[in-house]
Amino acid sequence: MSDLASSRPVVIFAGPSLYGAGIDRSATPDIDWQPPARRGDFDRLLEASPPGVIGLADGTFHAFPSVGHAEILRALKGGWTVYGLCSMGAIRACEMKHLGMKPWGRVAEMFVADPDLADDEVALVHGADEPYLPISEPMLHIREFLAQADARGLLTSAQVEVITTRMHRRWYGERTLGQLRSEITAACGGRLSEQLLQAIKKFSEFRLKQKDLEAFIESRPWLCQESTGNSTYTSNFQRDPSLPWRPSTFHPNWQSSLRASVG
Repeated sequence: MSDLASSRPVVIFAGPSLYGAGIDRSATPDIDWQPPARRGDFDRLLEASPPGVIGLADGTFHAFPSVGHAEILRALKGGWTVYGLCSMGAIRACEMKHLGMKPWGRVAEMFVADPDLADDEVALVHGADEPYLPISEPMLHIREFLAQADARGLLTSAQVEVITTRMHRRWYGERTLGQLRSEITAACGGRLSEQLLQAIKKFSEFRLKQKDLEAFIESRPWLCQESTGNSTYTSNFQRDPSLPWRPSTFHPNWQSSLRASVG
């Protein structure tokens, strides 16, 4: 680690991916934590700060315009190191990897590996202000839960396929834990085993975005002279080619107290 690397400003845009991640921001005085990025945030940062490191985790896409490719490119050309992870960052890093943006973590790896992965796989509805309380769950988290339930013998592969299809067909704001439990109950003939109930209560174990952010902060790849962009967390996610994949969908009914994020 060089003195130059340790002295560069580090700015991380994160919101709902922070919720439940177990990150004590008061213990990270070297990091400037910012809310989910929106259009223009990168340009304002470039005007106010010398080149440093940006970690783009979460970003808006409905209530406010999304952080744009052009402003990310200006940051890269201006000497900033830009990592993309978790959510909006993972999507942008996949799109701009060839221009120097660094994908980091399992979610980013999924988007890089599958360019057809829909944006709404990481979308959710959450509270507008801190602590960005999630109202719904990203589809990737639901897939991870179901994959683990299948691997542990809590659900059959046929049940997982039915539940996955039903949850995937819903608008992302309706992909809640309550709805997931209802779909699991229906697929199991109206009754849930105690093991499944306990697994649902421990759903935080399957939140890939939070795990990526935790690992990113713990490993601090920007302090390494040569970062590989990989985390140590392993996901069981695999795309099922038999399932329909679609672009992000939007719902007309919004409340002013809620926000939608790819993050």
